[in-house]
Amino acid sequence: MKITLLFGAGASYGSGACNPHVPPLGNNLFTELEKHGETFFNLSTDNKQIFINHGFEQGMASLPNDSRILNPLQKEIALYLSKFTIKPENAYVRFFSKIKDILPSITIATLNYDILIEQALGYIGIPTDYNFPPKNNHANVLKPHGSSNFLLDLDLCPRVSGITAIDCQSFYDGFPTKAVQSHDEVKAWCSDIRSSDFSPVLALYEKGKRVVVNNTVIKKIQDDYANAISTSDLVVLVGVKYIEHDEHIWKPLENNKTNLIIVDPYPDDTISWVRKNQFKDVALIKKGFDEAVIPLSRKIKLHTLANG
Repeated sequence: MKITLLFGAGASYGSGACNPHVPPLGNNLFTELEKHGETFFNLSTDNKQIFINHGFEQGMASLPNDSRILNPLQKEIALYLSKFTIKPENAYVRFFSKIKDILPSITIATLNYDILIEQALGYIGIPTDYNFPPKNNHANVLKPHGSSNFLLDLDLCPRVSGITAIDCQSFYDGFPTKAVQSHDEVKAWCSDIRSSDFSPVLALYEKGKRVVVNNTVIKKIQDDYANAISTSDLVVLVGVKYIEHDEHIWKPLENNKTNLIIVDPYPDDTISWVRKNQFKDVALIKKGFDEAVIPLSRKIKLHTLANG
């Protein structure tokens, strides 16, 4: 038996108890970032209108492919999304608590840049391992779009200063990467003069999810994700919106056509994709994550009993 949980933006947004509030969905992300009065605020009026009128992905795609522009924006996204913290009653905490005994047989994947999942696992006493397969007694967490806490190890990286990358698929690759635990560590890294030409290891929030720093690291995680999906007899989609051009996420699922559980209060796009691809067995929980914890954990335990 092998289970993969895939969490999207709707999961964190629907997880309930967070400080200072739940992370926003993509259609509100630009507005929240602009409030800080920094890099997103200082974009041109024309660029801002694309973000506002056409969405975050289109807005990012409209910007010049220039490391002097994109790296500061990526830093601001990481700083913003790493600041959210869970409360004990958060849905991630309650859900992982209910399935704690079977977590060793589960792969957790998330498309989110926040670190709520890692905090929730730590709250119930389980450390996170971002590698596949994980170390014993660790939860496997795969982040195929990178994460706000994936940072270049500045103590091990060569000094890079004043180098501008323009019209490159990737600005830098092959540098040592580390995962930190907190917003304060992300903030310290972003403030370090040695990071002035870098940004955290996370995909650009645009079509194709291009990775401009350490693409090789993210490609390995995406390969691990595809491998996990290919060997799973149950995949759970929580707050994941079907995006056709994100083939690295959806193609592994289409190739396996395994059993699915979908948790989403607005599942129409995902249900259309399911019908088109003729999956074996699909269960729908038409609720937000916070309300779905009990029925979802029950379905996973029943699957475990039936297939264990």
